[in-house]
Amino acid sequence: MSGKSPDRARSTYCSAHRAVRIAASLLFIGYLTTSAADEGSYALDFLTVGVGARALGMGGAHVADAQDATAAYWNPAGLTGVTDRGFSAQHADMFQSGDGFALSRGLAQYNFFNVVLPFDGGAKVALSWIRLAVDDIPRVTFDDRNGDGILGTYRDRNANGRKDPGEFYVDAPMIAETFTNADNAFLVSYARRARDDVSVGATIKLVRQTSFGFSGTGIGFDLGATYEPIEQIRAALVIQDVLGTRVRWNTKSRASFTRDANTRIGISATLPYRRLARLVAVADIELGRAIRRTEEDEERRSHLGAELTLLRTVSFRVGLDAGEFTAGAGFRIPVEDMQFFADYAFMTHPDLGDAQRLSLTGSF
Repeated sequence: MSGKSPDRARSTYCSAHRAVRIAASLLFIGYLTTSAADEGSYALDFLTVGVGARALGMGGAHVADAQDATAAYWNPAGLTGVTDRGFSAQHADMFQSGDGFALSRGLAQYNFFNVVLPFDGGAKVALSWIRLAVDDIPRVTFDDRNGDGILGTYRDRNANGRKDPGEFYVDAPMIAETFTNADNAFLVSYARRARDDVSVGATIKLVRQTSFGFSGTGIGFDLGATYEPIEQIRAALVIQDVLGTRVRWNTKSRASFTRDANTRIGISATLPYRRLARLVAVADIELGRAIRRTEEDEERRSHLGAELTLLRTVSFRVGLDAGEFTAGAGFRIPVEDMQFFADYAFMTHPDLGDAQRLSLTGSF
């Protein structure tokens, strides 16, 4: 028998039970994601979350409009729009518990950071890192308080052989350790102008996933091009995972899977400043990796967005991401010869609820 009081034992049990429920929920989410990936539906779906609050506020329609450091993610050819050197950074807390401030820490953390450097002949090279992780997941076990060699002994008051409500553990539940489930992608991008109105680019990405002590790795490639036939009118083509990105796990208990190729085309139109205002309209459509609503019904994923910039300083944005509303705002912050852009995006989702993103981009 344990010397711990019933109230204290119950408190310990409840705390551990909450930890178990959280861990079980995360395990269930991971199981669904992995199962879908094995079937070829949403493999490496963390790569579709998107980066840069400016792009996300405009519905993710950014393959033609990306001309800053975030182009390494959206369309590597757009890196030629970076004047000299550039960077971008984003942190987001995902799957909020619903308690506390809207930007408080969520169950999962999503981070993106990259730098863009000039190369010989006017080319640009970008190094990027994407990480989506659930940290500090508890693994719960028991302390064998009564020394019977059996973990999880409880007081079976009605002797029915199962634990019923009100029957407390003799062995104290305890968190044995914590672990992390994480998806990481490391991107190396290269872009250059093929001629004055055409830019081309390519990205090689190394993907690594870790889950409950197992790991999987894969390599993929993206190709992109932009064409500007008329000043301020730009068209773009991106082929993501050109040859398919295959992830192989280090255990036979998890099947290897391939992220299929996806083609995106987009257009961007910018109206020049008139009376200190500028309007940008963008549209993208994905021709591959269609969203599968049911086994019989498939819907292509489309993206629409617009941005209004006033006084070359403050911007307001709206968009539709596969029919879901997005919005955002941004500020330009000039510092001597450098420029920084602080951006915010708000997005809706029918299943996961509302989401917010903050990002910072700049050139120097």
